Amino acid sequence: MRSALRFVFLLIASLFIVGTAPAGLFAPGGSEARAETPAPVIGTVYVFRPMGGRLASPEMDNLAAKIRARGLEADVYNYTNWLRPAKDAIARYRAEEWKSPIIVIGHSAGGDSAIRFALWLKRSGVPVNLIVTLDPTRIAGKVPANVERFVNIYSSVNTLGGGDPEPARDYRGHFASIDLKEFSVMHRYLPGIAGLQETVVEKIAAVAERPAAVDGPAIQIAYAIPRGEAIVLWDGGVPVAAAAGDTPASVAAQFGVPAWAITEINEVDPARPLPAGKRLTVPHHFEADASQ
Repeated sequence: MRSALRFVFLLIASLFIVGTAPAGLFAPGGSEARAETPAPVIGTVYVFRPMGGRLASPEMDNLAAKIRARGLEADVYNYTNWLRPAKDAIARYRAEEWKSPIIVIGHSAGGDSAIRFALWLKRSGVPVNLIVTLDPTRIAGKVPANVERFVNIYSSVNTLGGGDPEPARDYRGHFASIDLKEFSVMHRYLPGIAGLQETVVEKIAAVAERPAAVDGPAIQIAYAIPRGEAIVLWDGGVPVAAAAGDTPASVAAQFGVPAWAITEINEVDPARPLPAGKRLTVPHHFEADASQ
């Protein structure tokens, strides 16, 4: 009787063990199957409002809605509330096997908070893939070295805002300053410039889809967009040498950029030929490299 009970117990135990084996652990025929590689997680975009919050300007909430419509997550915070999401970002980064991108954007004092957010992450060794600041204040801090791409969109003629943050001494990432002074838009309304939010969303989406750090030399660029021209957000520049007979227009045509960008970034006369061998900086979208 005891032998029979023992047999039944062992049979039930063996069925329980087989029934709870992880699915896919063994391939048909008894050979081991390779574990599937989980897909990378698209992280959250941290959006910081200006002083006065949503009542002062709804534009950052509008921008967050457009980011979500693009298929990304976006959380919005007042400019004073940057520490808690910074701690959350650090915790998430440490917990993830596949590191999702960390992207931050802020307007006015919210732009200053985006830099503070990144500095807090730097203390924990956590990288920030992209920061976009919209007319930050003139007392904004320096951009820390853990930021891979920094894009500042501002108006140098604004008294409120008008900030053009500098990179920290050890900064090695890509850095672009875009001055919209020709658009004659007051500080409060700068995020509402026609086409600006859509262009920012596309930049954010491009980085979110390919968050790997960009290789190659980082050349900082600064340019003012002429009024009436489309808003373009380049990440940085690449060095080129002018050939004999080149003009700003011919160089622009060769690299598929507007002629005004060549003259503005390199401070050259659009009407004069370029000396052969002259070193130039051509603005560039680095996500184009990642897609090749």
